[in-house]
Amino acid sequence: MRIETSIATVFLAGLITACVESAPEMEPAEVEAAEVATGADMAPAEVIEADAQALGTAGTYRVQSTLVVEAGALLPPTADRAVQTLEGLRDHPAATLFALADDAGVPAVATIRDALPSVLASRLDGWIDGYVQSVTTGDGTVAQVIDAVVGVCRAPIGAIELESALTVRGAASRHRLETVGLEVAGHAMRFDVAPLAGVGAALDVPVAAAVTLDGDRATLTLGDHGFGLPYGRIAWAAFDGAMRARYGRDLRGLLGDAVGCDALAASVANRCVLSVCVGHRSDLRAICEGALDEAVAQLRERVEAQAVEPIALDAGAAVLVRAAASDGFAGAIEDGVWTAQLDLGHGARPAAATFAGARE
Repeated sequence: MRIETSIATVFLAGLITACVESAPEMEPAEVEAAEVATGADMAPAEVIEADAQALGTAGTYRVQSTLVVEAGALLPPTADRAVQTLEGLRDHPAATLFALADDAGVPAVATIRDALPSVLASRLDGWIDGYVQSVTTGDGTVAQVIDAVVGVCRAPIGAIELESALTVRGAASRHRLETVGLEVAGHAMRFDVAPLAGVGAALDVPVAAAVTLDGDRATLTLGDHGFGLPYGRIAWAAFDGAMRARYGRDLRGLLGDAVGCDALAASVANRCVLSVCVGHRSDLRAICEGALDEAVAQLRERVEAQAVEPIALDAGAAVLVRAAASDGFAGAIEDGVWTAQLDLGHGARPAAATFAGARE
């Protein structure tokens, strides 16, 4: 019996030695994994799935911000004088046409003044005013057209929509303004900022960005920064867009159709006192056309003269949440709030501002 036990023991020891010598050598990490795998207390829940990984937040997010501010009129204060000139075309057409044509350097102004005898010159303004004030087109009378134009000039601005690219990458984080949207006279319009920007319009700026992780959500805080908004050029583009949307043509085309320079010139040239008539039809037409050109040029120049104004984003806070696809990264920005100030030429004013976005 002892001999049999001894033989069995020797056989078993030899078998174990052979198995150990024939097994491939294992790396330390594999040994650790094997030891865990053979543990009796191992539970499947301890396997780390993608949804349980720490949320990745680095990347670029397309951001939409909405700013609501008491901004006053669409056109900035720099345009007030030019808007009053448009009102002059309504209230005192002849005097305004001659003044504008004189500003534009139209030679026909001097020609008319030198050529007409006093008996005609004293009545010229009345004949021009009477004609302009009697004209009616499909857009209404000249007065109605100009009232509508002035209404757009002084239209209040609703919410301002900004589209931007926010790159969250630690100390290298940046924020780039790309488009600005305005609603004017019931028409929503959006403009690419870069083609309208001039010197001093900073559109791509560094921003301090900090992220605090909490499972599949994260809190994003953004430091103060701002953009240089070329508001004068944006305001003119919005005004022009509103004109085209309402009338199917720009301001110059609208005024030309309303006044009708050729018909005006023909009517006034045929006015006579006794046997002496005004004549000078081509000069009168040149004065009218040159004046309308100048009215539009002055308005545009004064609108676009508005300095580049800042959008000051003093601080921002939002929530980053995991994307629908379990790739481990935040896919959306939610519940964003800016502390902001906005200057559209009427002085910096606080703006109620929110933002949200999605990861590219």
